[in-house]
Amino acid sequence: MNDLYEAFHHHFDVVSADTTRLIETAYRLRYQVYCLERPYEDSQAFPQQMEHDEFDLHSIHSLVKCRRSGNYTGLVRLVLPNPVDPEAHLPMEKFCYADPKSTGIDLSHVPRESIAEISRFSVSKALMQQCVAKSELVSVDRDFGREDEGVQQGGVKASQMLPHITLGLFAGIVRMSAQHRITHWLAVMEPTLLRFLTRYGIHFQSAGPLVNYHGKRQPAVAEIDTVLAGIHAKRRDVWNIITDYGRIWPLNGSAEVAGAR
Repeated sequence: MNDLYEAFHHHFDVVSADTTRLIETAYRLRYQVYCLERPYEDSQAFPQQMEHDEFDLHSIHSLVKCRRSGNYTGLVRLVLPNPVDPEAHLPMEKFCYADPKSTGIDLSHVPRESIAEISRFSVSKALMQQCVAKSELVSVDRDFGREDEGVQQGGVKASQMLPHITLGLFAGIVRMSAQHRITHWLAVMEPTLLRFLTRYGIHFQSAGPLVNYHGKRQPAVAEIDTVLAGIHAKRRDVWNIITDYGRIWPLNGSAEVAGAR
């Protein structure tokens, strides 16, 4: 086990929202981020303070929990194909102009049940602030080409927590994808988030022009095996976290193989 892996699991847990209570926790965290902290949605539309939409009927969530505070600080949703109508559009297909073929990834021959959309990728600044730990935290941003310890001394700032929470969310995405035998991702992400992910070897392909969808967003697409192989080549320490050393998704594996584990 490496220092980054141990540090992550010392501070955080990746939790599947697989109970009514945890699903409601996810909706409340979405309300916190999307209605209060970054008011893309009208808070008055959700009197129970739980943000949700029509895609939640066929979606699953993962949460990142801070062990020190006990708070859930981040969440991500994976929108699965509609089981009643598999050809129904996913959010990117419904709200954005996108052309995956322009990226070299042709989804026309990919079974619809193998395509899902990453959505509601959220970290609460307020709750992350409460997660600030006094102990040391291995930095995700260390110069991984050099043998240094990469440890933050004298306490941890909230901004130093963000990469760890982000990687935890991505670990949740990989786990959910393995469980449901997903092979390709769609996403509509902030350009800053896409750039942030590339720092850790996580690369998506732009699939169209910027759109105004909860702010400026970039439609993107990815083949999971290709993304994970790239992370393994560039940031083995990151790959170890998001695949749990390949136990969740073996290198150059498949959703079918990973889901059967």
